[in-house]
Amino acid sequence: MVIKTLALCALMLSSSVFSSSHDELLIERVNAKFSYTWLALNKTIKAHNYKSAYLQRCDFAMNERHYKSDKYRIVFFGKYDEMKRMSKKYPQLSPFFPLKITVMEESKHTLIIATPPITLLPLVDTNEDRMTVFRWNEDMKSILKQVKSQYK
Repeated sequence: MVIKTLALCALMLSSSVFSSSHDELLIERVNAKFSYTWLALNKTIKAHNYKSAYLQRCDFAMNERHYKSDKYRIVFFGKYDEMKRMSKKYPQLSPFFPLKITVMEESKHTLIIATPPITLLPLVDTNEDRMTVFRWNEDMKSILKQVKSQYK
């Protein structure tokens, strides 16, 4: 429980880097075990034409520090060409790429959590780039909702 609270606090802090009216986290509680949710998430990310870039397992590191945790992973994903273009145009965005979704098992449920890409809006200047960020945000919300809806 302590780990889950710390993870949520870390995500909240990272989302509050920018002061705006969009300081919320995207959170869905999925009615399935971790492994099913993880597979559904990866499939849904691909269906939205994004590519997984990296998988980070966090549960082992937490256990080494004597925190009890269930399964806990982060999937990093994006559209390489878009991220490359946006990073080149706005270097300050680089630390936020690729996009991330945290997946945590909580007994018989799984939480999927993400910082909404819309929090990046203050860092972009053009309407075209704002539309890209809005699309990422809508895709992120759609991915989370679709994964949840597979296990109602």
